[in-house]
Amino acid sequence: MENMNFNVKKSIWLYVAILSIFILLVPHVAFITAHVSLSSNEGWNAYLARRAIGLDHAPLYPPAEQMVFNNYPPSSFYVVGLFGWLLGDMIVAGRIISLLALLFCAWAAGRIVLACGGTLGGAWLAGLLIVLYSAVFYSDYVAMDDPQWLGQAVIMAGFMLLLGNGREPGRAGAWRPFCAGFVVVAGLTFKHNILALPVAVLVWLLLTDWRHAVSWMGGCLVSLCLLGGLYYSSFGPDFIQGVFGHKRVFYVHGMLKGLGNVLGLGGMMVSCAFVPWRRLPHRSGLLLGLYLLLAVASAIVQRTGAGVSHNACFEALIAAALCAGLAMSRLVTTGGTVGRVPMRAVLVGMVGLNLLPVVVSLPVYLPYLYRSNVTGIVHSLAASDETIAAVRAIDGDVACETLALCYWAHKPVVMDFFNYSQHVAVTHDAMVLERAVDRHDIAAFVSNSRFDTQEDVWEFLSLWRIIRARYTHVRQQGAAYIVTP
Repeated sequence: MENMNFNVKKSIWLYVAILSIFILLVPHVAFITAHVSLSSNEGWNAYLARRAIGLDHAPLYPPAEQMVFNNYPPSSFYVVGLFGWLLGDMIVAGRIISLLALLFCAWAAGRIVLACGGTLGGAWLAGLLIVLYSAVFYSDYVAMDDPQWLGQAVIMAGFMLLLGNGREPGRAGAWRPFCAGFVVVAGLTFKHNILALPVAVLVWLLLTDWRHAVSWMGGCLVSLCLLGGLYYSSFGPDFIQGVFGHKRVFYVHGMLKGLGNVLGLGGMMVSCAFVPWRRLPHRSGLLLGLYLLLAVASAIVQRTGAGVSHNACFEALIAAALCAGLAMSRLVTTGGTVGRVPMRAVLVGMVGLNLLPVVVSLPVYLPYLYRSNVTGIVHSLAASDETIAAVRAIDGDVACETLALCYWAHKPVVMDFFNYSQHVAVTHDAMVLERAVDRHDIAAFVSNSRFDTQEDVWEFLSLWRIIRARYTHVRQQGAAYIVTP
C-alpha cells in the first residue's frame, strides 16, 4: 500500500510537470506564425535558407567585399529552406523545427538515461528538466528560428545511436561507434559550437575501448570528408573563410555571464553526488562526467563572444539533466537511508532542489510571459505590419537592423548589421558601407533604435554615425524608424 501511494504521488507530480510545460509553451506555439521578430537572427537565417535552396540568386557564403556574412555551417539552411518552401515562410518553418528539435532533445535525454541503466522515472525527470529550464531561463530560443536546437538534436541522435539500449555486450561491435561518429559530425554541420559531447566521447573511448575509439574516429573522418568535401566543392574558400575566419569581438567579462548561467544549473549539479558513477553500464559514468565537465567549460568560454547568448549553455543543461535523471534512478531503486535520513526523503529533496530554480521563478515569469510578453507581441503585430508595409513600398534596396522586417517586406538582404559591425570593430574597415552611403546605393535604413539625437542610438553606433552623415531624414513608421537621405 505504501508503494502504491508513493507511485500515485509520483504520477501526480508528473502530470503537474507536464501541465506546467504546456502552460509555458502555449504562448510560443500561439504566436509561431506572427510577423513579429523574436530575434535579429530570425531574418538572417531566413535569407540564408532562401539562398540555400536557390530562391535567392546570391551565394550562401558571400565574398568578403559585401556587408552580408554567413558564419554558420550550411546544413540547417537546407532543412529549413525545404520546409519553408513548403510552408511559404522560412521564419515560421525555422520556428517549428526549433521547437520540435527541443522536444526531441528532451525525449532523447530520457532514452539516454534508460541506456545508462536509469529508471523510467529518471528518464522522465531528465526530459522534463530540459524543457522546463529552456522554457523559463532560455525562453528566447524556444520556437525561435535558429539552428542551435536542431544541431543539438542531430548530435543527440548520434549519442543515442552510440549507447543503444545499454544492454548489448561490447556496445554491439564496431559499427555502432562508427555510425554514431558519422552522425555527430553531421550534426556539427548544422551548428559548429556543440563540441563538448564529441570530445567527451572521444576521450571516453580512448580510455575504455581503443578499438571502438578507432571506429568512432573513422566515422567522424568519413563524415568530415564527405560533407566537408561536398560543401567545399559547392562553396569554395568562401565557405572556410565564412565559418572559420569570421571576425568577432571577445570580452573576458563574458565569462561571468557563462558562470552565472552554470550556477543557475546548480540544483542539478548537486544531483551528481547521487549518481552511481562506477556502477553504470559500460563505464558510461566516466562519459557523463566528462560531458558535464566539458559542457560547463564550453558554456563559460563561449559566452566571451559578442552576440553569444544562452545557446552556449544547452549542452551543460542536457548533461546536468542526464545526471539528475540517473541520480533519481539510483535513489528510487536503492533502499535504506543516507545517514539517518530515509532514502525517499533524500529523493524528494533532490528532485525539489532540481526544480527549485523553476518553482521560484514561475510566480514572476508566468505573469511576465502572459501579461508582458504575450501582450507585447499582440500590441506589436499592427505596428510590425505597418513597418513591413512601409518597407515594401520603398523603391530600392533597404537595410534593416531587424532583418525579418525586410524579409517579410520581400526586400533582398543588403546588410547584416551585427556581423558587419563585428567586422568593422575588428578590422576598422568600413569602406563598403561608406561607399554605399556616399552613392546612395541603399534607399533607406530601418532601425529599432531611437533617433532624437545621435547619442540615443542603442546599437551599432559606429555604423549609424557613417549612415547619418548622408541619411538625415528620420520618420517613425510602426515598430521602427526609417532613415532616408
